[in-house]
Amino acid sequence: MTGWLERLHGWLAASGGSCPMCGRDKRGPASAPIPVRHAAPREALRELCEGCLRRIPWIVRSVCPVCGRPERCGDCLRRRRRHFEHCRGAVRYDDAMKEWLGLYKYRGLEKLEPFMAAMLASAVERLLESQPSRAAGGGAFDLVTSVPLAEGRLEDRGFNQAERMAVWIARWYGMAYRPMLRRVRNSGKQSLMGRRDRMENMKGNFAALHAAGEGAGRRPDAEAIFATRPLRILLIDDIYTTGSTMNECAFALRGQWPGCEVYGALWARS
Repeated sequence: MTGWLERLHGWLAASGGSCPMCGRDKRGPASAPIPVRHAAPREALRELCEGCLRRIPWIVRSVCPVCGRPERCGDCLRRRRRHFEHCRGAVRYDDAMKEWLGLYKYRGLEKLEPFMAAMLASAVERLLESQPSRAAGGGAFDLVTSVPLAEGRLEDRGFNQAERMAVWIARWYGMAYRPMLRRVRNSGKQSLMGRRDRMENMKGNFAALHAAGEGAGRRPDAEAIFATRPLRILLIDDIYTTGSTMNECAFALRGQWPGCEVYGALWARS
């Protein structure tokens, strides 16, 4: 059994008969709908109780073709230059999801990791559905990467939640994960800023790593792919608010890999 599968079964076994999210005893398998087809993330989500599953505000219909928001999006209409192709979010960032992310991200409940990643799988599958011909051939995305944390914040928290979820996604869907970006500076807390300040604060905040594609598992490395066609990169983050982080990351990637196509999968859309 592979390492990630052992970790998943270990977490599932540790939860026993209780819901890993709320801790309540489960009364049989949950019947709430789960918009994820892949067996592994579906198995993880079935470990949640009926109440928790029904609290998840899945995004199943996109109105904005760019960011996948379920209503018209002023941010995308106002953006003058977009460096990513499009994004999709798994859930709405409501109070319940804010609580769940806080338990994992700030209180360090790492046992929630596979369940958060399993929710993200919904957004990934919607991206794959937008490219059926590529997905059928296993070549929808060449590499999976994630939005990096500033070094100080990474030291304080101990892990990068976007990276952790991206690794699960890459393994589930048979893709290669590689760090491809670094933070140039600490941008401070985005949650405390307005839209205009967020956009200004993100400018020039990311740089591409030069050797990102080396040893990319079952896939050729990035340089080899780039020699024949533009790279197709799946970029993972936890929350999409204005899109400024996604846009700046894509700008940095395209500076290193001109013409690359960057697609975003977000755990939540605020």
